Amino acid sequence: RGHGGAIKVYSEPGRGTTFKVLFKAEEEKASPPGNEPARKTVWRGSGTVLMVDDEPAIRAMGKRILAQAGFTVLTAANGLEALNVFKERPEEICMVVLDLTMPEMDGEEAFRELRRINAGVRVVISSGYNEDEVTTRFAGKGLTGFIQKPYQPSQLIAKLREILEG
Repeated sequence: RGHGGAIKVYSEPGRGTTFKVLFKAEEEKASPPGNEPARKTVWRGSGTVLMVDDEPAIRAMGKRILAQAGFTVLTAANGLEALNVFKERPEEICMVVLDLTMPEMDGEEAFRELRRINAGVRVVISSGYNEDEVTTRFAGKGLTGFIQKPYQPSQLIAKLREILEG
């Protein structure tokens, strides 16, 4: 439900089981052949971003996306590791992309500790939970933004651009 879909299961003894998987409809429409939109100017960021996620594939993807967009990228596999990296470079890091659910120290606790070190640190929470659930937990605590997993590279860049230019 948090992603706008659902799974419905119907079962009757002796008749079988039916699964209905409902996906959220996409608003974006495909362009007819030959009508490709004009190439957009690629936005370039700058500064250092700390990418924190316990999934190696997400860290690697995030690092690649952000580096291609012009950022220097540091990574951490959990909240505790993120704090150690941040303590070494608190003034250099312009933003932290922080997973919410991780072992050792979760994103919520890491967020609190990051804010103790630097009250102005910009933190974007990344989570598979829906935005309302997450932002409610951080209401009034200085959360900079939220990005829903799974996200496209363009969505991550757009979120950082919105924050850094906004």
